[in-house]
Formats: sequence, C-alpha cells, structure tokens
Amino acid sequence: MPPKLSLAISVEPEPAPYNSTNMASIRMSDDSLTVLTQSYNPVSFTTEGMQRKNDGLSYNISEKDIRILKKLGQGASSIVHKGFFIRENKFVAVKKINVFERETRHQMLNDLKALCDAPNAPGLVAFYGAYHVPESGQISIVLEYVDGGSLADVQAKVGKVPENVLSKMTAKILKALAYLHREKHMVHRDIKPANILMTLSGEPKITDFGISAFIDSTLAQCNTFLGTVTYMSPERINNQSYSFPADIWSLGLALVELATGRYPYDASEGPLQLMIHVLQEEAPLPPAGQFSEEFRDFVRQALAKEPHRRPLAEQLLGHPWILKYADDPVSLKSFMQCAFNPHDKLDEIAVVFAFNYYAHLNGGPARMRDLAPLYSKHSTLRYDGDCAVGRDAIMCRLGGVAAMHAGFRVAHEVVDVACQPLGFDGSALVNVTGQLVSPAAGNKPQPFTEIFVLSQVQAGEYYVANQCFRLIK
Repeated sequence: MPPKLSLAISVEPEPAPYNSTNMASIRMSDDSLTVLTQSYNPVSFTTEGMQRKNDGLSYNISEKDIRILKKLGQGASSIVHKGFFIRENKFVAVKKINVFERETRHQMLNDLKALCDAPNAPGLVAFYGAYHVPESGQISIVLEYVDGGSLADVQAKVGKVPENVLSKMTAKILKALAYLHREKHMVHRDIKPANILMTLSGEPKITDFGISAFIDSTLAQCNTFLGTVTYMSPERINNQSYSFPADIWSLGLALVELATGRYPYDASEGPLQLMIHVLQEEAPLPPAGQFSEEFRDFVRQALAKEPHRRPLAEQLLGHPWILKYADDPVSLKSFMQCAFNPHDKLDEIAVVFAFNYYAHLNGGPARMRDLAPLYSKHSTLRYDGDCAVGRDAIMCRLGGVAAMHAGFRVAHEVVDVACQPLGFDGSALVNVTGQLVSPAAGNKPQPFTEIFVLSQVQAGEYYVANQCFRLIK
C-alpha cells in the first residue's frame, strides 16, 4: 500500500517577511525611487545608481554607462538583455524589473540582498550595480554576462551531459552551494538547470536569487511555499519546515535530468499530480548499467525523502562520485564549445571595436596614434565625400577630424552596432549608427552612419580594409 498522501499547500498570506504588514512600499521624488520594507535595508535608486540606506553601500552605475544590445530571455518577473558596460569595456546582463508590481518588487529586493552580500563569490554570478529608468518605471540590475548560457540551454544542444563532465560541474556547483549555506545562511529555493549558468571556459555560476530565503543560523528553518514546483523537495511540497537540504534535493533532480536528457517525473498531468508523484514514488535514480554506481549513490543520497538524511553540500564534495572524476582529463572548456556561437563572438568583436574606436577619436589628436595600427597601406577611408588611401593619409584625415571636434567639444556617441560576416575568411561588415553631440546650448545631435569592413589577419586580429563615414542630413 502506498504511503498516505499529505499535501498541504498554504494559500493563506505567507509569514513575515511576505505578509501585508511587511510588504515593501515605494517613495518617489523627482530624482530617486526608494523601496522601503521592514525586512531589508531601504534601497534607493536614481538614474546614477543604487544605495542601501542604513549601511551606506552604494553602486554607481547609470543608464548612460550601459548600451543595451539584444534580448537574452524573459521570465515571469523580468526581461534580461545583453548589454555593453562602456566604462569597463565588457559585456553584461541587464535584468529589467517592473518595480511597481508587488511580488516582483519583493523578488528584486531578495535578489539585490543576495548579490550585495556575496560580492565576487566563486560560483555565483557577479553584481555590478542597479539604476532606475523613470520613463519605463523599471529597475535595471546589471550582472555578469555568462557567455555559455544556462545548463538548460546546454542540455538542449547536447541532449545528455556525459557523466564525467557532469561530475566536474557538480563539484564546482557544490562549492558555491556550500558558500551560500554555510557562510551566508541562504537557501536558494530555485536550483534548476535554468538557474545554473555556464561560461565558455567551463565555470558554473548560480543565479536568480529572487526567492532565496535568508535564515538566522544553520539550525533555522523556512516555512514559505515558493519556487519551481518541478524541482521542489518533498518537505516543501508538504508545507513543512525546510532548510539547506531542500537545495540538495533540487540539485539531485537537476543532475538526473541533465544526465538522462529528460525530467525524471511525469509532469504531463499538471502540478498537483506531479507533487503526488514526488511524495509517493521512489527517488528517480539514473538507470543501472547506463551510469556508474557512484553516480546512482550520489543521487540516492541527494534525493532522500527525509531531509535530515541528505548530506550537506560540503559533505557531498567528498562523495566517491565527485572524487572518481577529479583527475579525469575531460575539459569543461572543451565540452562547453557546444555553446560557442561564432556569430555571437563576431558581434562582440564588432561592439568592442566600435566603442573603443570612437573613444579614441573622441580623445582628440593625442589619442590618434592608438588608431594607427588599425590601418594598412591598402586601407581606404571615405569621409563625407573625401577619400584617403593608406595609413598615413587616413591618420592625417582622422587627425584633422579629431582636432576640429575637440575644438568645438563635439563627440561621437554610438547608438547601435550591427555586424554580419563576409565570406569564410573571418571578415566582417560593421555598421555603426550614432550621433555627433555637443554640450553647446541649442546644438541638436547630428546623426551619422559609418561602415567598416574588418579583414582578419589571423584569428582574433583585424585591420580596417575599408571605411565610409556619412552625416545624415
């Protein structure tokens, strides 16, 4: 006879900090937006950055520092874009959140608390800052851009992750979880393949702390029903108190899915029936004969129904399955080449080239020598009707442009960068749209377009073969 089912999902207002008396509220002025809550430090956002009021922690990053490039994805509470952090000359992920939605606001504060309290921690996505965009009513959170996508993306490309690769990935993920649990007393509550990002060099990064729970000590428990049901532990489904072992369950389930290529439970009948499967069925171990007994034992321990029987993250680091592949020659970097997209890389080269090119041009005649290596004796520049051929002639023409613009305090401002490959030799056509801007009163920005043909000398090394600048009248 199957065990008696006890499924008690709370639909009442959740305990603090989620009940109505502790709900975050907003105060707005002409230049700032402050989110207040009894559970967290008040956080103030302006167009110039973010500051936590009580401890003075601040991050100075603004909308003008970031150039939004393309949409990466969308969740229930946010839209994520790829961006370019101009000041730091690197790519970032920008999570845009509507702060006027109550639940979204809670998740944002949770996310920010976790990110601020764990700066530059190994295995966690890095946080650079946040700012308010008044016109859209959004808060933009600027995060590390992880170029390999999520483990869900990786699985979609490869079908199944080989066991030796998965073991090496898991060792790194466990170190990050151990840090969250032991050092930060944080239960992530939403560990799943979509929330574990991978760099192309093979480093996993845990992200999305919007529903994480912060507890006072390693002995404390949580009582709220939040998270993705498909990866939720039995004690959470039963609305019982839970703690760090809930994340271990979620990780174990995610590993089975990544190894076998499919989610191990039947979720086709809806969330209620899925919860019944999780509570009543035996743990879904990887098939015997197809996977090592060490891996099956690791999953068996991670998916123990009773949370007290699940090892801690740091204990699992010493499990035979992790140790078995510690010296395996497989390279996570080589494996992650499955996520490499040459067109994305070419787009990144074009963006970095464009922003650095105009930064040098805006620097005046003194910066011109830094542009000289971009040209050869065969390069051609057409500048609003004039033509210059060869490095010396081009540098003379650009020097004149830089001197004139410096005199009138005119600067090139990049609006958009588009790129497309030319043939199979690595050459690319880069189309920049922008505007000439000046602080002088009454001067309207003057739109321009500029096209560069970048020819590849060797992998990753380019010169400008042709260039054409035109003001848009």
